[in-house]
Amino acid sequence: MADSKRYKEILLQEDAVLSDVIASQAELRTAVNAKDWTNLMKVVSDINLEMDKFNHLDDERENFLKAEKGGMAGSADFDRETNELLAKVRGKLVRCRTENKALGDFINITRNFVQKIIETALPQSRTKVYGKGGGFVQNQPDSVVVNTLF
Repeated sequence: MADSKRYKEILLQEDAVLSDVIASQAELRTAVNAKDWTNLMKVVSDINLEMDKFNHLDDERENFLKAEKGGMAGSADFDRETNELLAKVRGKLVRCRTENKALGDFINITRNFVQKIIETALPQSRTKVYGKGGGFVQNQPDSVVVNTLF
């Protein structure tokens, strides 16, 4: 029973950390939409710290299972409440991963869009650059600073 109780405590801690991550991801999305770059950097730092906590807790949970269940990392021996808590944690983890993927896709699309605009507006007159494999390497635009005071 003590084993199940410790496992449940770890799962509750993971659940709390993932709840914080989900709240931070919502704040991150708001910061991106509002173009609040200082808050964005703060939120990204907070999310990284929270995910470090989660990774530590998950390692602790895995090590606990290996020690208590003889190397078998399964949850079949726990009660229904503990298994439901594990399912809840896994669901939140999937939600976090989905949000991260959506944000990553948004950043890649935006970066490519801005890069194409810069290439069109400020064409680079350079010769073609070839990579090690012999294929054409896309020229990256020079750093451009736009003065927004005008």
